[in-house]
Amino acid sequence: MIAATDTTALSECSALVFSPSTANTDATLQLCHRLGFKTAVRDAEIASIPADKIIFFLVHGALPDAQKQRLLQAIRSTNNPMRRFAPVVCLVPSGPRHQLVQLTEMGFDEVLFLSDPVEDMSGKLAAQLNHPLIYVKTAKYFGPDRRRIELVDRADPRRKHGNNDCHKIRVMRDPRRGISATDVL
Repeated sequence: MIAATDTTALSECSALVFSPSTANTDATLQLCHRLGFKTAVRDAEIASIPADKIIFFLVHGALPDAQKQRLLQAIRSTNNPMRRFAPVVCLVPSGPRHQLVQLTEMGFDEVLFLSDPVEDMSGKLAAQLNHPLIYVKTAKYFGPDRRRIELVDRADPRRKHGNNDCHKIRVMRDPRRGISATDVL
């Protein structure tokens, strides 16, 4: 993932919280305010967020994996580019850190550990803004380019190659201008 220095960009964005319980939702909403989001609301209140504002979809890690996958699929299949290419972040209470690989492979843009300092979390969230990101669409996956997490060298024989039938999209999220998505040739 990318480190960022400008966390003030979050103050132009909203957060939408998906959580398995009221207590987790309330705690996550409080965290959103500490992270610097302009607004933070429960998932049922999505209509209260202006359509031209970038939403960070914050998904609590305690949701079952099947529910997380359905949620990711629903977000990525919407016709609204401000939603389809919005950052989707999984919030995990604590380690082990290797679980971030599975969550990233699901299609999350970022995985945050709630045990990390708020400054680190807001920096990782801000890194989702104001620079180009590559998304990949295949028959079985649509989301951020997962190769960013690979530890195996490209020439290593253990490397798993997917099929070459993929569509790449350059995504730019600018809190003041919105989200743009262009095909990569």
